Amino acid sequence: MTTQSQKSGGFRGWVRRSNKKLLLGVLIVLVVIGVLMATSLRGALTYYKTIDELQAVGTKAYGQRYRISGRVQAGTIVKDASNNLSFTILNITEDKSLPIQYRGIVPDIFGDNTDVIIEGKYQADGVFHATNLLTQHPPEFKVADPSHKHPGS
Repeated sequence: MTTQSQKSGGFRGWVRRSNKKLLLGVLIVLVVIGVLMATSLRGALTYYKTIDELQAVGTKAYGQRYRISGRVQAGTIVKDASNNLSFTILNITEDKSLPIQYRGIVPDIFGDNTDVIIEGKYQADGVFHATNLLTQHPPEFKVADPSHKHPGS
């Protein structure tokens, strides 16, 4: 002889016996977590390109997020009173350049001939509008002159 609980076995029976409000709440939480993960990952997906590759894409590159590396061309750094920074970066062979506009915190070691990684959008005006600016330390470090005192000491 089979009982009612045996007839309503399996997943359907479990759903019928469970608190449907609890199941709905768990489902909503899982959907919200999935949506948050998807939106945060979308912002993190940025294509890394060289200056040559970016310029080869042409007009399709306009308005898209990219991460570009290069070396700051000496003598091109201009900072205005509103904290806007503009400069030009060169590719490795120094035959192509890209003008950059940036507003934000500038790393301490930023300067002429500094290797940088910028992230932002390439616009139709031919200028790369950066939202992030990272500098790379030079491959060699020099020992500081011992006679030169640090301002904080």
